[in-house]
Amino acid sequence: MTDVNEQSFSAGSATDTVPARHFKSLRQRIPAPIWRFRPTLPPIHVVRTIKTQIVPKIVLALRRSPVPKIAEATEQFPTAIEQFAAMTLGNDDGAPSAYVDELLATGSSVESIFLDLLAPAARQLGTLWESDAADFANVTLAVGRLQLIMRRLSERFTDETNAFHAGESVLLTIIPGEQHSFGLSMVAEFFRRAGWNLCTGPFSSHQELTSLVQNHWFDIVGFSVSSDRRLDELKKDIRDIRRESRNRHIGIIIGGPMVVAHPDLVASMGADMMSADATTAPQQAHGLIERMKSQK
Repeated sequence: MTDVNEQSFSAGSATDTVPARHFKSLRQRIPAPIWRFRPTLPPIHVVRTIKTQIVPKIVLALRRSPVPKIAEATEQFPTAIEQFAAMTLGNDDGAPSAYVDELLATGSSVESIFLDLLAPAARQLGTLWESDAADFANVTLAVGRLQLIMRRLSERFTDETNAFHAGESVLLTIIPGEQHSFGLSMVAEFFRRAGWNLCTGPFSSHQELTSLVQNHWFDIVGFSVSSDRRLDELKKDIRDIRRESRNRHIGIIIGGPMVVAHPDLVASMGADMMSADATTAPQQAHGLIERMKSQK
């Protein structure tokens, strides 16, 4: 799922504070993502890019995205999804956030709001755009409001659990050249809550991605795959990461709508496993690290 606001979410999330081990000399602090320093496009080019590339990808990815805990969503928020989506499209910037605060005050957990409200609302926005019930500018603004709410709740979400995987580091990204996603942003929140050292993209080129894993230690690299348009590039990225990574036993996880629909991509792309659920992705990644250690 693509989202034009993902860059602001990713900024400042890159850290690497892994405890000393026998490979300590290989590890360095992870810098801010390179895209942060790219020159801005002229306004007319930005509008054209949003209209012709970004929003159509948002709609495609949101429509294909699996629906976690949909039964609970229907029970806990029976009419909330459409109402909340409409609220994000409205003129009141504070209304969606105030609505979420009311849910928190009545006992809803941040996790349930993430999975049962924000994610379904994002898919609803995609449906509205696809049916011409909302234009591209309003959908983009609405998804941005969802991103802001998720970011605002990030610290509280982290406090909901005592889980902690000390020292484990993960790079979450998409295939260079694709747009980042609301869904991957949410997955990143679950890794952050579980205590992972987290770095996210996106990256403008394959060279940027390869350079990062050459210079900094990662236990896991995770790709979100929303379409079949760049599978050859993904396969090359995974091959190059394994060859160039400082961690010679790095684990590769792929997820996203395309992988959920075609689980055979795990083997054909050269990955180690797939993940279809944000709630279990950190634990799956931890299990993969343990498995990779046993193969040394």
